[in-house]
Amino acid sequence: MKNRKILVMRHAKSSWSDSDLKDFDRPLNKRGEKDAPRMGRYLAEAGILPEQIVASPATRAKATILAVADTVKLEPSIIKWNEDLYFGSSGAYLEAIQGCSDLANVVMTIGHNPMTERLIYALSADSFNDTVPTAAIACFSADVDSWSDLKPEDCTFEWFVKPKDLK
Repeated sequence: MKNRKILVMRHAKSSWSDSDLKDFDRPLNKRGEKDAPRMGRYLAEAGILPEQIVASPATRAKATILAVADTVKLEPSIIKWNEDLYFGSSGAYLEAIQGCSDLANVVMTIGHNPMTERLIYALSADSFNDTVPTAAIACFSADVDSWSDLKPEDCTFEWFVKPKDLK
């Protein structure tokens, strides 16, 4: 069995200033633009960087993960854009992880609530009951040979950090 890591991130704070924009197209606000790189720096300092990322293509999620990737010098080619992380259910997030390459030992999803929160609850076997604010990241470990075999009960909650914790 391989010890693998799963990072689950909610997009950074988005702007509601343009009421004509579709929800999908909302950008980050100023706080979100600061929080996303801050969370990337946290991952680098913690020594846990994703080797494969599955992200919602919504503007705010895309801006978040590109800021994280840029901050820690990750290749954008490790990001797979998956519309199911915007339009789908929390089950789509687990399926996204199960679809990751077995060459990657650390994978990450980036998406939206309530799906992100529901995934965190499921992977933590409900031992985690906090709310998941924007840009927060939860980390889990899992002993599985293949991501395709991953089940929620294989996961162990490691830590949870939100931007306010890092100020």
